[in-house]
Amino acid sequence: MSVWFWVTLWAVLVTATVVGAVLLGRWLWGTFRALMAEVERAEDRHGPAMIRLDEALNAADQPAEPHRPSMFSDDLTTHYARVAALREARTARKAARRARHERTWERWTHFND
Repeated sequence: MSVWFWVTLWAVLVTATVVGAVLLGRWLWGTFRALMAEVERAEDRHGPAMIRLDEALNAADQPAEPHRPSMFSDDLTTHYARVAALREARTARKAARRARHERTWERWTHFND
């Protein structure tokens, strides 16, 4: 094989590679432009919703108003009433837990007999 065969072969291979790269680049560029157009349409459609969502998230980041009375700035009777209600709820939970434990103990003792 002559030298010119190898030179021609390499020239054809390099040219084909360059042409393939150009075609691939054009295809990628067109796909990218189509994607950006779709993103722009989606932004136009969903822009107001995103603004409302951003406002809601900003509002959620701000601390809420305290729902419990402060001990030093409010009337203490509301505080004492709240403490009494919490104690009653705790007593009811303890009684329910105690009853569950007693029922479980009864089942275990009957099971083991």
